[in-house]
Amino acid sequence: MNEKLTAKLKSIPVSPGVYLMKNISGDIIYVGKAKKLKKRVSQYFSGKNVSIKTKHLISKICDIETIVSRNELDAFLLENTLIKRYKPKYNISLKDDKSYPYIKIASSKTGFPYIIKTRNFKKGDGEYFGPYSSVFAVTQVIKTVNKIFKIRTCSENKFNSYAIRKKYCLYYQIGRCSAPCCGYIDNKAYGKSIEGIRLLLNGKNRQLLKELKQSMNTHVKRLNFEAAIKLRDKINAIITISEKQTAIFKNEKDMDVMGFYSLDGKADIVVVIVRDGRIVGTKNFFFKNVYLNDGEMLAAFLDQYYLKNLEISANIPDEILIPIKIEDEDKNCLISYVKQFSSKNVKVIHVESGKRHRYDIVTAMAIENAKKNFMEKFYVDEEANSAVDNNIDIHREKDIDRGEDEGVKGIAADIAIKYGAANYALIALKSILHLDKVPNIIECFDISNISGTYAVASKAVFNKGVKDTSLYRRYRIKSKNTPDDYAMMYETLYRRFNNAVDGKDPLPDIIMVDGGKGQLNVLVSAAKEFRERNKGRDIIKTENMPALIAIAKTKVLKMKTGEPLKKISETDKIYIPGRKNEVNFGRDKKPIFLLMRLRNEAHRVALTYFSKLKTKSLITSELLNIDGVGKKTYINLTVGLGSIENIKNSSIEELSAVKGISKKAARNIYNYFNL
Repeated sequence: MNEKLTAKLKSIPVSPGVYLMKNISGDIIYVGKAKKLKKRVSQYFSGKNVSIKTKHLISKICDIETIVSRNELDAFLLENTLIKRYKPKYNISLKDDKSYPYIKIASSKTGFPYIIKTRNFKKGDGEYFGPYSSVFAVTQVIKTVNKIFKIRTCSENKFNSYAIRKKYCLYYQIGRCSAPCCGYIDNKAYGKSIEGIRLLLNGKNRQLLKELKQSMNTHVKRLNFEAAIKLRDKINAIITISEKQTAIFKNEKDMDVMGFYSLDGKADIVVVIVRDGRIVGTKNFFFKNVYLNDGEMLAAFLDQYYLKNLEISANIPDEILIPIKIEDEDKNCLISYVKQFSSKNVKVIHVESGKRHRYDIVTAMAIENAKKNFMEKFYVDEEANSAVDNNIDIHREKDIDRGEDEGVKGIAADIAIKYGAANYALIALKSILHLDKVPNIIECFDISNISGTYAVASKAVFNKGVKDTSLYRRYRIKSKNTPDDYAMMYETLYRRFNNAVDGKDPLPDIIMVDGGKGQLNVLVSAAKEFRERNKGRDIIKTENMPALIAIAKTKVLKMKTGEPLKKISETDKIYIPGRKNEVNFGRDKKPIFLLMRLRNEAHRVALTYFSKLKTKSLITSELLNIDGVGKKTYINLTVGLGSIENIKNSSIEELSAVKGISKKAARNIYNYFNL
């Protein structure tokens, strides 16, 4: 830390406010807020519980500027303003959802608001609901709303045109509009319909149904059965919508449930929107460059997300569930801001993973969705990066996702999909096998022999999902010449671990053996003995040891006589130590297909090596059976001509030129291989 920065730290006030961190060029690289500026800023340089990401940020700081505010709430607002103005590199940027459609109840000078879909919003220019995941979803919602409430969807010009002519449009004829332009409904009744739409779009279905039932009963008592029937139809339509929504709580809870997943400087946050105890939608946010730790990242997201929601008068929930603990200071500041600008006493609740909680199911679902979305986004992003690395021009992201030729032509599409799919599978493997890091290097071992003879083993390697033949190895089994695959595998793994000690063949992220649980036990034993032999030498630390797995081929079930064999499953099974049953890969088969391809490659290498040794042995024994060829002659031939292949392809003159080979023996050898 330079002297100027040290002096600045000493002079930072204890007051609430905002701090701006600058790099050597004077650019603002991070903006933060604090209830006590001196305490918060000093934490960065204390060296205690500082993450790698935070250390990276600290290494870039050359100056710090502070702005004192009256209170914590002012600091909250000022921080948001400065982030928008300077767009610091190390702050997260919550982009607006202009690419996603909204439903807008647009205000109108006619006194009859109308509903449209839009991608942009302006404060004070109507009420906005969304964003929705697709234009199709918005269109369906508007159709449903029109069917139930018969609200106008026409523009101001069309409305005025119909009003002047006193002529209704087709929508009135088909029962999708109440024709306020022609005076068929008054402002009061129309306003009730608008209020019903607000409740419906905010997920307040129960409240809406309660009000409609009360109105229907009132009409029945007054013998106004026609109006009661119309309300009954509305109630039935809303009940149908409610049944399609997933109910997760019996009580009428409004919640936003946060799902969070991060890896390698990228993060995904999913907001599961629960209204009246039912899931009414989700929002997803993917961040490519994250330099904050998970708690800071989530806190920053919550600030920007709810600031934006309040700007467009979006519905604020009663509770916000978060999977990661954030600082009390950040939490209380957000609660105060929401209360001041919405009069809502929102609760921010940390649902800790692994501990029983009444909200653990919905939180786990949100986290799972964040993982799923992360992998999908990472998959597309890595495809694009791989294509760029290979000088490929990618025009449209959606074409990469679909693999369409119009976006990336010919070989470009193949490379993009190849590298993207591999990264996707590796990320999934990390999650499924509960590894500490993405398994970029995976080895697979296989044995090949006939009754113990010509016994060999192979090692095939995938590096980032692609074959790396420079790391392949072939092993000639030395200790066994009887059929004992377990002993042969143990010898192979013993030699493999020993080769890692001198650094010539570093250990991978995963070692896989072909053969199921039995071979897995051999692998575990070999790894355990290796650690015990090197205990105290600290050659390879425990945390650097690879994950151990085994792959077993799909079993077959024999049916009744005359019927064909039937496969139990389409994919192979993966076993890990300490677990009785196979690993569950779910519906996504990309990760296990990658392991199956590696297993097949190891099998191919082992079988090729086995065939080569067997062929060589057979030819050698054949030489010894030729008249005039004994052990001494055989040695002279191999020394003189170098290989069995050369002996087979030599002429009589070339064979007889070898020391110790008579013309008769040369003729016999030639005739054996060529006649």
